[in-house]
Amino acid sequence: MISQFIEAAELGRPVFVTDVRRALQAESDTLVEGILVLPDGESTRRFSVALPDPGELDDRGRELVLDYLTAEIYNHLATLGGYSLTLCFDRGRSRVAELVAQVVEAFQIDRPRAERTEYGRIVNMLDRINEALHPHLEPDERRFTIALCDLDKCTPPLASVTFSAQPSGVFREVTSGLSDSIICGLDIGGTDVKGALEVDGRLVALKEYDWNPASYADVEQIIIPIVTIARLLRARAALEAPAGLDAATSDRLSKAVAAALDPHATVESMERAADDVETALGERLRSFDAIGLCFPDVVIRNRIVGGEVPKTRGMRRNTQRDFEEQFAKLSALDAELRTLCRAGGVVMNTNDGPMAAFTAAVELAASATPDLCAHGVFAHSLGTDLGTGLVCADGTIPEIPLEVYNLILDLGSDSARDFPPEDLRSLANTNTGISGTPQKLASQAGTFRLADAALCESRPDLVEEIERRGFVVEEGARLMRRVPESPVDMRKPYLAYLMGLAETSEEVAEVFRTIGEYMAVVYAETEYLLGTGLRQRFLFGRFVKVARCFELIKEGAARREAVELIAADSEMAYTPLMKELDGDPHYTVAQFGQAVGAIYFGNLGRMRAAAG
Repeated sequence: MISQFIEAAELGRPVFVTDVRRALQAESDTLVEGILVLPDGESTRRFSVALPDPGELDDRGRELVLDYLTAEIYNHLATLGGYSLTLCFDRGRSRVAELVAQVVEAFQIDRPRAERTEYGRIVNMLDRINEALHPHLEPDERRFTIALCDLDKCTPPLASVTFSAQPSGVFREVTSGLSDSIICGLDIGGTDVKGALEVDGRLVALKEYDWNPASYADVEQIIIPIVTIARLLRARAALEAPAGLDAATSDRLSKAVAAALDPHATVESMERAADDVETALGERLRSFDAIGLCFPDVVIRNRIVGGEVPKTRGMRRNTQRDFEEQFAKLSALDAELRTLCRAGGVVMNTNDGPMAAFTAAVELAASATPDLCAHGVFAHSLGTDLGTGLVCADGTIPEIPLEVYNLILDLGSDSARDFPPEDLRSLANTNTGISGTPQKLASQAGTFRLADAALCESRPDLVEEIERRGFVVEEGARLMRRVPESPVDMRKPYLAYLMGLAETSEEVAEVFRTIGEYMAVVYAETEYLLGTGLRQRFLFGRFVKVARCFELIKEGAARREAVELIAADSEMAYTPLMKELDGDPHYTVAQFGQAVGAIYFGNLGRMRAAAG
């Protein structure tokens, strides 16, 4: 059995962790038990890992089993977080003890935070989460720990955490009470920021701003554009009823704000437009009642607490500034935005994945099929990376990382492991260096990797055309292949080009089917880890904008799992604001759906604040 997986890996084929687990559970004994205490310090999750006897394997077999056991632990931590972990095994069996010791060493618990790499990066995230959730504890008590225990002395928890809640009317309620409000919704992504503005129950402005936060060395480069976009939208709201301004001034300011709302407007022009409105209105400026936003990092209790994501890569590499000090400023983004709100106003922040789930739930609650959200919603934002979110039936978002884009899904594909992470052919995560994660499977980068492999093999004419257009370049001594991000960022245009080719090229069509297969593996792994019982997965992002591509993704998913993929596109426009977006002549629900969802999320915070 193990030899079959090794052969597939050496042939360059994927070896999915879900397939390895199923095979080992059917034929092997449980050798390791894990008892994970979740970030709240109270909830627990027990998991069992079946393994072949390491003493009966050759070196390559032991290597695969080591990778599998490490992935089992890593995937639990990336999904559920962890205050502590206890590993239980027969400590008298030397080969098993040696295997566990190697796994523990991989997580680098005893190294300083700045020196941890690869698997150790997840420990950095866990430590920051624990620091945010348990500020009253001593520093040593807030650090994630791994303990070892004899299997016969293992005392499993009486109950394991579940991710469900009783249905409620919250998803309908958040669309009401907007008749006298100003709420800003922000969808902060890896290649752009999208903003939506609600004034008195109407969607009055949309703003798109392209950026590349992963390349920014200073935290201000991330914070300033976000705050400036919010200021600009507040200025636009003020011009709905510009009290005390003469017609000429009102007209001049309106034109300046309209120009700054253009997708190509610079931060400086946005700042000038906001400054002018703020100066003209002074204390008459009406501030936000709420701001809802999603940020591509772990967000718990409205604070950004992870710090181990691609968007902070440039900051981590900046040796001229202390990363922890920079990240502390980013973590306080909610407080910075709260200065744009009225007294008593709220800022509601979450990850982009949960925002996708929340948005889908709100729209479904207003549809003819509200039962689809009766037990909660599981959603993905399929774009630069793979955002993932779960919202329970009562509107709560579990306080767990749910960093699904970091899960180790593919233990094989050996030929793709030889390239540096920045090479588009590489299977390695550009953030952690760990191979086989959804970032290089089910995402924009995964599409580029799969397309390059398929077209270089069978369609050199298309490869030549792609390179002629500047979508892919070769550089350096090793002729690294990459999609340029500067001076012009070619990622979005190249993805659009490939999505167009899916209509005429069977090779490219198969790329999107393969993406669908990977999404089915994501479904199987997340359901194993969370046990939600939710078979539907709602997809947001650029991948669902083109009907043909989404159909191909669904075809591929059906090859592996009975998962129902549902596009969060114009067919999911049921609430008043989303219907307005659906009628916009320039933007689509697939593009701005989460920004509008963020408005409703902000309103949820407003409702909770009013209720005390």
